[in-house]
Amino acid sequence: FGFTEEEVRMALETYQTQERMEEVRAWYDGFTFGNCRGIYNPWSILNFLDTGKLRAYWANTSPNSLAGKLIREGSKEIKQDFERLIQGQSIDAVLDEQIVYDQLSVKESSIWSLLLASGYLKAEQVMFDERTGRTHYRLALTNREVQVMFGGMIHDWFADYDSGYNDFIRALLSGDVKGMNVYMNRVALATFSFFDSGKRPSAQSEPER
Repeated sequence: FGFTEEEVRMALETYQTQERMEEVRAWYDGFTFGNCRGIYNPWSILNFLDTGKLRAYWANTSPNSLAGKLIREGSKEIKQDFERLIQGQSIDAVLDEQIVYDQLSVKESSIWSLLLASGYLKAEQVMFDERTGRTHYRLALTNREVQVMFGGMIHDWFADYDSGYNDFIRALLSGDVKGMNVYMNRVALATFSFFDSGKRPSAQSEPER
């Protein structure tokens, strides 16, 4: 089931938190079922009523591994479109509403169909082109909860990288040539140690050498 806005408003009044309606709407509204709009995520609403805190409750119920995998392995264009979504913008896409699971790995644009069907995206505008028979969608992230969820997902991807590489990126962005050289020298020493002798330890593993 889904909570309607009226049901959410009544629930907030019962818990004497009606003054937070606008915040709750921004975080948990945005779902559509058939012709019914303004549907709220019931799991998140119940958790908010219980804790009084705005959090990404729905996002924490599963790893969302398929969506993450498709975004991470997608093309530059997919990543750029997703970046725009994270920034609160909308994107235009032609969707196949009859998309099946097997097509997800061969038809890259199907990721938007998956995210829309899963509730991560909402259709701000739908336009049917009679000339081509295609349906064009203007898509945006459903709400603040989804935005936080994907923001955390992306942060975790970069957190998995070597910390030294992150130092290199920071040095690159700030124009710190010396910091960049430190990282590149460390990589070179480790690489040459391996290829020159095979069993020779690197400066990183045995700095005393």
